[in-house]
Amino acid sequence: MRFLGLTLILCMLFSGDMVAQNKNTARKLFNEGKYEEAKPMFAKLLKSNPKNSEYSYWYAVCCFETGDTVEIRPLLEFAASRKIVNAYRYLGDYYLQKEKYPEAIGYFEEFIDMAKDDSLRQVYQKRLSEVSKLKRMVMNCEKICFVDSFVVSKDDFLSAYRMGAEGGYITTNAQFFDDESLPGYLNCSERGLDIYFSDIDEESDTLMKLYHNSKVGDEWGRALPLAGFDTKGNDNYPFMLADGVTLYFASDGEGSIGGYDLFVTRLDTETGRFLRPDHLAMPFNSTANDYMLAINEVANLGWFASDRNQPEGYVCVYVFVPNPDNETYETNDFDELLPYSKIASLAATQTDENVLRKARQQLTMLLYEQNTASRKGDFLFVIDDRFEYKSLSEFKSMKARSLFTEWQKRSKAQRQNVKLLQQKRDEFAAANVAVKNRMRNAILTLERKVESEEEALKRMELDIRRLEQEVLYK
Repeated sequence: MRFLGLTLILCMLFSGDMVAQNKNTARKLFNEGKYEEAKPMFAKLLKSNPKNSEYSYWYAVCCFETGDTVEIRPLLEFAASRKIVNAYRYLGDYYLQKEKYPEAIGYFEEFIDMAKDDSLRQVYQKRLSEVSKLKRMVMNCEKICFVDSFVVSKDDFLSAYRMGAEGGYITTNAQFFDDESLPGYLNCSERGLDIYFSDIDEESDTLMKLYHNSKVGDEWGRALPLAGFDTKGNDNYPFMLADGVTLYFASDGEGSIGGYDLFVTRLDTETGRFLRPDHLAMPFNSTANDYMLAINEVANLGWFASDRNQPEGYVCVYVFVPNPDNETYETNDFDELLPYSKIASLAATQTDENVLRKARQQLTMLLYEQNTASRKGDFLFVIDDRFEYKSLSEFKSMKARSLFTEWQKRSKAQRQNVKLLQQKRDEFAAANVAVKNRMRNAILTLERKVESEEEALKRMELDIRRLEQEVLYK
């Protein structure tokens, strides 16, 4: 009997030593950041003593750091209830990962109040500021009607921008300047007289910055960097509205909440400098990359790209109806606003049937125009006996392409004037003497305008061919 009692005591002591040894080994791995190795050891310790708050904390942290967050919340809450200070910051990180920003803010504030490690407090004060900004952005989410979305390859995302020609066009620097080595993107105005593009900053030699260039006669001037602001980061994907004042662009610099974010700035026409950029609200921005916002004001449609919730190498291009009044939702419920801020459902944003119907009609027209052009060609323009072009992309000379774009617009206006002239001539033939006397001068003026423009268009055609041939046969 005495022998059995002694054996039991020895077993208990040995078992206690093993538990202590396992605990020390697991703690050592934990402190070294080897969470994957420490995780099964803490799991066994917690199973043997589920009421131990330290085991709960250590095991929960190992799960969090290895991406296994399914069951950690109650463990961290139990550890926090026992005043394990670091449990509060991990609870904040847990809720931040779940996009539960109000809860994350509460736990971060508690951790900052209790933490004694100044360097860690500074880290979480910064994180608290970032999460507080995310919460404000969700609460101020704009009420946007999304018409459609297209998931496309990141390398070819511009193919989803079926915008029409009313607002100019967007392209890569490589294509516009005919140089495959050039990074960045470019927006050319409708008349082809202004371009906004990104290029490597001359001073930093690393960051991308925005530049503007204007055409003087048939020649481009000197490209100048945009003056008035410095984001301290990369600026790219510019788009200038037809007003020549409002510029959208993307930046990963100051104010960004993750990768590239969308900003808007406006030109002060008196000083020639741009105002401090405004950070666009959600749902345009997210913690992912959001960029290339462009608007067709005639069709009242906008586009922007985002890699939120997309696999590597792909982006989603959203088509939306612009909200000129920056209208927001009439609720203060964070959980209700969060799905709108994330564009969780296009259908949920489509609350106005009239707005949606008009937007879909406009988008269908733009898609039809592009599909028709892709089947038949945008046009047929003869360069010489060897070359006939059917789309702008076929031009090798940027000067010829720009001049052709202007020629197209003037040709369209000329056709309208010819049609108008014929209508007035028909009205003149059927009118009485008094009406004919009133119409005669107007008709003569229009005739002279049509004749003059016809000669100008012929000269432009010759210049287009000459410029293109200079590049083709150099």
